[in-house]
Amino acid sequence: MRRKAPDIPGLVEVARLYFESGLTQDQIARSLRRSRPGVQRMIQAARDLGIVTITITDPLGVTEATGRRLREVFGLERAIVVPGVRGDPEATKARVGEAGARYLNQVLKGTETLGVAWGTTVRAVARALPPRRLERLRVVQMVGELGLSTEASETFRAIADRLGGRAIALPAPAMEKSRAIRRTILQSAHIQEVFRILREADIVLTGIGPVSSEATIVKRGHVTAAVMRSLAKHGAAGEMNTKFFDGRGRALAAINSQIIGLELEDLPRIPHVIAVVSDGPGKDTAVLGALRGKYVDTLVIDEVLANRVIARNTGA
Repeated sequence: MRRKAPDIPGLVEVARLYFESGLTQDQIARSLRRSRPGVQRMIQAARDLGIVTITITDPLGVTEATGRRLREVFGLERAIVVPGVRGDPEATKARVGEAGARYLNQVLKGTETLGVAWGTTVRAVARALPPRRLERLRVVQMVGELGLSTEASETFRAIADRLGGRAIALPAPAMEKSRAIRRTILQSAHIQEVFRILREADIVLTGIGPVSSEATIVKRGHVTAAVMRSLAKHGAAGEMNTKFFDGRGRALAAINSQIIGLELEDLPRIPHVIAVVSDGPGKDTAVLGALRGKYVDTLVIDEVLANRVIARNTGA
């Protein structure tokens, strides 16, 4: 018995109604006066015959080649590179935050100590984290507050709240120029205990900030553009946790000694340091310095910035 040839026009019509117009199988059946099982078989036949092909595009998909290049050049354990949104830096930052949240959620078991720095991309991670109940997790503030701002504490508390962990604050100003006052703060038993916990952290989540008038700490009024220009003249290339480093990744002791927060020199001793960063003025220089300083083992970054970092390193 000869097999009946498929009704190609009919299959195309059903496929268009289902996949393009968004009609349900019941609606299509009523419209074409067919049975619902018949419509279902036609949809499957359209797939089998290649009339319908389905392509899944993950907007947070890893750009493997760029990530592999970053790992090879800088000795990173992981490099998660996500496509940005052309002309929309905030949307790009949100994508990096989502990728960072997805990765952090994967690696957290619930018994770790997690140190959290502040920054707008770190805040994007906090917003994207799915709620969990990790009651044995400790989430620790890594740097004090800048001026009257509470952004540092808000960021780490937001992450603690999302993950259901215990929040441990660092109740101190981020910057204190007076040596006597800074010494008194650091001698506090509570502050010393927080630093002890931070140095035993299993994971750190941090951003990487540029030395630029466009930097968040300038826009927020924490540091003036004039101070940033002075830092740049003295070789500063970027900062992590408000601790500055030069283009080769060397910590700048003169300015860093005024900052109350975990030292850059402590980062390489922490098993897992995750840096999340999205494109912006001066970011390529800052990221390159952080990578040369070996402060990071996992980098979550957008594709445009990642390629700029690689190009700048090649041209150095």
